[in-house]
Amino acid sequence: MTMKLYRSQALIRPDLEAHIYSQALLSNAASLKALCPRGTKFCAVVKANAYGHGIAEVVNILAGAAVDFFAVASFYEAVHIAEMVRGRPILILEPLMERTSPDQVRACAHYGFHCVAASPETIGHLAGLLTGGDKILDLHVNVESGMGRCGVEEQCAAEMIGQIDACPNMRLSGVYTHFATADEDDLVYAHEQLERFGAFVERMHLRARPNVLIHAANSAATIKMSGAHFDMVRCGISLYGYYSRATANPPVRLQPAMKLQAPIVQLKRIASGQSVSYGRSFVTRRETLAAVIPLGYADGYRRCFSNRAVMKLGDCIVPVIGRVCMDQIIIDVTDAASPAIGQMVTVIDSDHESPCGVYRLAELADTICYEILTCVHSHVSRIVH
Repeated sequence: MTMKLYRSQALIRPDLEAHIYSQALLSNAASLKALCPRGTKFCAVVKANAYGHGIAEVVNILAGAAVDFFAVASFYEAVHIAEMVRGRPILILEPLMERTSPDQVRACAHYGFHCVAASPETIGHLAGLLTGGDKILDLHVNVESGMGRCGVEEQCAAEMIGQIDACPNMRLSGVYTHFATADEDDLVYAHEQLERFGAFVERMHLRARPNVLIHAANSAATIKMSGAHFDMVRCGISLYGYYSRATANPPVRLQPAMKLQAPIVQLKRIASGQSVSYGRSFVTRRETLAAVIPLGYADGYRRCFSNRAVMKLGDCIVPVIGRVCMDQIIIDVTDAASPAIGQMVTVIDSDHESPCGVYRLAELADTICYEILTCVHSHVSRIVH
């Protein structure tokens, strides 16, 4: 028998399964949008491979929902989803700069991407590139209100708005800011940012311009700061079912949209007193039935989970034993009921309370849930339900 091999630029492992739950995504989007006044636009942030969930899968799910905008990090992500969004505009959050290639700038105008400009000098550069063409570039200005990242100071922002208004090949389509602490319990600084941004909006008479979107709220501000909703909210982490950190009494119910599973590929008996994996960091205290999972830190499962994290085999909680390897993990399945080759193990659960849920793994890694989710490698198969 001859087996034909198909090669693809995108290497997908079908045995590593990230289950993506459409209803959870749609429910989260609806719940978040319901917090906003009627007419407020909803921007789904799908950067970083849709926070690890799979950008193509997520966009295809949300393209049929009440989503008004999609936001991505880069031009390349925008091009990737341009044909999937069913005519919805795409906002590219990475600013255009003077070093941005002319072809990329013209492509943004051609596709109708909404872009962000970095400086007055950038506006001048873009104007020169677009002069004589028949396309108009939609631009947003990021006003610095206290984030201390890509925003431009108010005086500079005002100058840029004037430049855009004066150029026939540009259109001011948005003015926005970004909060540094909206996800924290203490919202004093976030409200200071909101006040600064609101004052700029009023000073520039931007409310009188119906075609200019005013936007500020990320997921946390959408949930906790109604005064920050303006014309549009930009939701990322909460769209996928999470608050920035575990919340005891959440103001809105969110459903995790992904579960990561992998199969048992080997079962072996290990005698008591034998070491497991690199560095002999784990030594068995009983005769142990160990299972090998074909997934490791190369797939996004952190090495710091060694000897600390657990997984689920059916209803049984099974510990990770020994060091997490590049592409293999060993778990103790001694207490599981009839473990078998090919049986699927839940590596990351879609349950906030699960001991292998994202919040618990983030706590073990001393990080945030964003990092746990975005680390799930793109070669893991995404299965949409």
